[in-house]
Amino acid sequence: MKKLFVHNEINDSLRTYFEESTQNSTDYQVILSNILEGTMAGFWDWHIKDNYEYMSPTFKKMFGYEDHEIENHPDSWQKIIHPEDLPGVFEVFNKHVSSKGKFPYDNEVRYFHKDGSIVWVFCRGKVIEWDEEGNPLRMIGSHIDITKIKEAELTKKQNLELEQKNQELERFAYVASHDLQEPLQSLQIFTDLLKEEFTIDLGKQGMQYIEYIDASRKKMSGLIKSLLDYSLIGSEDKKTITNVQVIVDQLTFENKELIEETNTKISYDNLPVLIAFDLQLKLVFHNLILNSIFFRSKNRSPKININAVKKDNYWTFKITDNGGGIGKDHIDRIFLLFQKLRHENSGAGIGLAFCKKIVELHQGKIWLESEVGIGTSVFFTIKV
Repeated sequence: MKKLFVHNEINDSLRTYFEESTQNSTDYQVILSNILEGTMAGFWDWHIKDNYEYMSPTFKKMFGYEDHEIENHPDSWQKIIHPEDLPGVFEVFNKHVSSKGKFPYDNEVRYFHKDGSIVWVFCRGKVIEWDEEGNPLRMIGSHIDITKIKEAELTKKQNLELEQKNQELERFAYVASHDLQEPLQSLQIFTDLLKEEFTIDLGKQGMQYIEYIDASRKKMSGLIKSLLDYSLIGSEDKKTITNVQVIVDQLTFENKELIEETNTKISYDNLPVLIAFDLQLKLVFHNLILNSIFFRSKNRSPKININAVKKDNYWTFKITDNGGGIGKDHIDRIFLLFQKLRHENSGAGIGLAFCKKIVELHQGKIWLESEVGIGTSVFFTIKV
């Protein structure tokens, strides 16, 4: 009987038990298969010379197959492994054999599940039996499903790349906004000089052109300032204890004149105290409340209701108004930069983009429901 060289990581007592009690390879496979049954591992035992490879039921189940659906043969797993990964498996095997087992047979490879999805697997094996000429006769190993680990790594990598891109965009917006303000300031200086020194020469029509230029300059300056403010969202150092009811009361006081002029009624209930970026959360409520006032119905005074509900790790806020509503063709793009609810409205069209970025900074999301002529409800969540 040929000497069997067993992987030295197998416990000595377990190995002794196998040597004393196992009468044939089938018994050995059954015992190991039962040991691995309760784990994430799948076991395989390759008899190289006979080209027979036992694959445990757990091995096959990892890829969505029952035991009888996959033949115990090396060709079986080679048919379901990702074709791009198969050459690497052979390369590692050849290195393992040529080094007489010193080079580890470790692989991270992709397999196709029966349903067509990808299953990432960590495979570790070892040749445990050699002939007198040093050729491999038998190899055993195991597979572990690492799909969730690989997906988590991919998500982490994508989030890091996204964060880096966002930082680059914010730096660009900050620098660009400062650089763009300079020529606008020069434009203001020279239009003021023209108005002061050449009023008579310019005449009524010339002065009207100057006013058009100045109005465009102011609009451009406002857009640039909004872009700068947007780039600075997230620069607040740390979260603080934030009383949402106090925020709403402050906004009501600060906009008292507009609220009285439009006969706006603001009601709220169950507004929480939470940990948040105080100033930025105030900006969210500022934009949403003023939008409800600005886009009020022509037939009735604005009524705004604010409430919040806590579920699991999130507070969900709802701001409802009885305004003119928003058409379905606008809803999908309403939270994008420089999008306006109505073209005739003044402003940069950046308020809701502000809200979206701030809410996402709080690991939440924002959305709205609206019906033209009835009103709008804006929802957003804040993680606690």
